[in-house]
Amino acid sequence: MILTSTYRDQTSLSRDLLAAFSALDHATTAGLSPDALAGALDRLLRRLAVLAALHGSDVPAQFLSALADVDAGSVDPVDLAAAYLEHGTGTISGEASEIQQELVHFSRIVDIGQLGLQAGVDEHALRRLRGSDRLPDSLKVLSELVIVTRARLTQRGRLLPTPWLRPDPAAETDTGDVTIAAPPATPDYWMAVRCARRRLRRQFRYELSALLEYLTPVEAALALWAHAHEQQLPTGVDFLVVQADPCGVTAASWTYQPGARPETNDVIGHVARQLPAITTLTTGRSTVVPMGQGAYRITANAFAAATVTDQTSNATAATLTAPPETGAVTHQAMAEEARLLLSRYTGPELVSMEAGHIHLDRDLDVDQDTGVAIGAALMELLAPRQTRPPVLTPMMDDDHVLVRLAPTAYRQFLRQTFGGAPMHLICESSPIIRAIVVALYQRLRNSKLGNRFDRRGGNLFLPLPDGSHCELFEGIDGTPITGCVFFETALLTYRTAPARFDRYFAERYGLRVGVHEQAAQILSGDQPHDEKVAELGEYYRRFADVTDPHRPDPHITALVADVLDHAAPVTAHLNVLEDYYEVQQSRVRQLLKLLGLPLRMVTVHFNAATGRVVVCDE
Repeated sequence: MILTSTYRDQTSLSRDLLAAFSALDHATTAGLSPDALAGALDRLLRRLAVLAALHGSDVPAQFLSALADVDAGSVDPVDLAAAYLEHGTGTISGEASEIQQELVHFSRIVDIGQLGLQAGVDEHALRRLRGSDRLPDSLKVLSELVIVTRARLTQRGRLLPTPWLRPDPAAETDTGDVTIAAPPATPDYWMAVRCARRRLRRQFRYELSALLEYLTPVEAALALWAHAHEQQLPTGVDFLVVQADPCGVTAASWTYQPGARPETNDVIGHVARQLPAITTLTTGRSTVVPMGQGAYRITANAFAAATVTDQTSNATAATLTAPPETGAVTHQAMAEEARLLLSRYTGPELVSMEAGHIHLDRDLDVDQDTGVAIGAALMELLAPRQTRPPVLTPMMDDDHVLVRLAPTAYRQFLRQTFGGAPMHLICESSPIIRAIVVALYQRLRNSKLGNRFDRRGGNLFLPLPDGSHCELFEGIDGTPITGCVFFETALLTYRTAPARFDRYFAERYGLRVGVHEQAAQILSGDQPHDEKVAELGEYYRRFADVTDPHRPDPHITALVADVLDHAAPVTAHLNVLEDYYEVQQSRVRQLLKLLGLPLRMVTVHFNAATGRVVVCDE
């Protein structure tokens, strides 16, 4: 479990920021060249700027300016960055940053990158192989970071534009070296991209459209700005999006030119000079955005309506109005959609369901309400169709966050919906799951995959078929921490026979209270976080003989092997998760296949803001 001091070593501004907000911890960055370190910081700052823009159009520039003015020892740059992400100002509260914890944890799951690792399949080659029917992982991950950050701000009462699912695809038109696109009827946004290469223009148009399942048009434009620089495109690009929404009219534009790389001592200034221009227009105001030899004038005709005019021809390029009020997205509607989608499932019985997954640094919110509503509807669907209903296996992340929500409160919340249904409430720090991890790691080492392990900064990784990497362990040579994708494979193994694993531990260690119940009781105390960690660590020490990856226990190994033998030919599990877990779940499926485990994972993804519900089963 992390402490209040985890990832907070004070070395240099760049290394401290990377450790606190990305997958590049201090041990990793210690071995990077100055150029590689500058490139990594450049990428991170662009991502943080996109997130800071949720607080207002001027906040990214203010954030970078404040960061550039930091004097060594006067202000902690991590605290400063966290303050801008949490509140949009540089006022440091001294409290733990929920968003910082989310970003570093999420990055270590799905944003590992290739830096310092053996090269996998590059994204361009991968997209040619699979076609262009999905977003590049790096861009999809950035969209997930935006979703997470926006959700945290909305939970606190911030009024922000929200994405919505448009019924029709955008209509596209080429004029010279400019491609424009907008919804065909009553458009609420308009896009123009200028580039000498038509194929690249179409790629931007496609990626914008794909991002709109998760982001607003302006958020998507900012994500594409960061992604364009990350790709180091070979040709220049001008990009403009105008958005009308219930909060007003906003234009976001940026220019990319190839070949401009940051100096190692001027990364912050380099990013600041290339920030997108974000303009919020009040009624009657207008702004002109140059694009090549031409320009476009955006005029706010009313609070949430705008006209885009081509300055060269004086023709109206678009008339935009905010989307119609369709009513709030309801849990019941999403639950019914999920029920309809899963009714078409024809695979093996689903033996367990995780319809509760929470990070214990959060309060209960709309995502939790939606997840349990969907879970209850699916339980009602599956119970009469199966020989037995799925066992509830909700999971609490206490391992990568500073615990604030008491597990006892979370259990009570779940019981309000699921009543007395059989339930195993699991802590991510669980020594039972870690013991299963050790057994699976032995399988990996004894297979041909053992020759493919990769190291970076003392952390152990495994390349996946899609060219990405899965972190197996953080700090493999010290006190190893299991990577989340690897943890998930062990969790699914536990969920295959949870009562059997619980019973084994109770009998082996003479427990009167189950491991997970005791852990939840400790975590529900009112002592400070670090004291909870110390008490839980003391309790977990009695299980140290089965949780060391370097010393697999033969009895646990045999138990795991027997459970998996009985799971054959395939045992299926159901997850109900927010759609910002899509990349993570994809990587879990890849790891299951690499390990050859007879486990199948069906995931219902939802988005409580847009009402989007999808089922992923491959």
